[in-house]
Amino acid sequence: MSTDLKSIGLGFDRWQDAVEAAIATNQLVVTGELRGGQLIQFTDASGAQINILAVEPFATFAGFESVTQTFAHVSMVNDVLALCEIVTPDGTVLTSVTCNLAQGPLLVDAPTQTWQQVGITALGLDTTTYASAAEYEAATGEVTGLLISEGAQLVTSGSGAAAPDASATFSARVLDSEYRHNQLTGQRFIHATVDGAFPFDLCLPDGPELPARDSVVAGTAVLTASVLSPMSDGGGCGGCGGSCGCGGH
Repeated sequence: MSTDLKSIGLGFDRWQDAVEAAIATNQLVVTGELRGGQLIQFTDASGAQINILAVEPFATFAGFESVTQTFAHVSMVNDVLALCEIVTPDGTVLTSVTCNLAQGPLLVDAPTQTWQQVGITALGLDTTTYASAAEYEAATGEVTGLLISEGAQLVTSGSGAAAPDASATFSARVLDSEYRHNQLTGQRFIHATVDGAFPFDLCLPDGPELPARDSVVAGTAVLTASVLSPMSDGGGCGGCGGSCGCGGH
């Protein structure tokens, strides 16, 4: 479980070590209460986050304070995993992904939350950087902008063949990139904003060079998400229809 933590500068050997270090900062925030327990979040100055569900079924999962944002219809699969149908402002469906949602435990009993403004981050696991889209396409035979979420395919097909998770295979063009330093550990990591199937943030373990603008990063990642302007449990934006402006933008 700790492999995705390296991409946000939390290179602990065990999840438990990361959680104990976060607790020791006294910077935990209660983001919600449910079933007699709490959902707690640690946010580092670098944007790295640890979400802790301190009640049954108990869960700890990584997150990130995204810069990018998009619209999605959000349906919970379980306490942590959400099916996000990514849509344009006019309602066109771009793709569907499963991701670990920061507010997931608070929405697990709610109906689909439509027109949510979400920030999605890919926490890179095994990635390769190509100098350009042309180089990527020549090397792989794939078109840039690929995003395959097997979890979303399992959920939408109703297949019980495997348990869905937040993993994804992707390729995306880099818009900008920077080094960030995790204040909890002092470890450096790479943060980029990218344009793929939709705009999202990408975090990668530290490396000697930043991915250049217009280069292509491709590989596998864990997808995390956060609702940027949480709506009430009453069904999101209600009846405002098509180009919903209630996301606070």
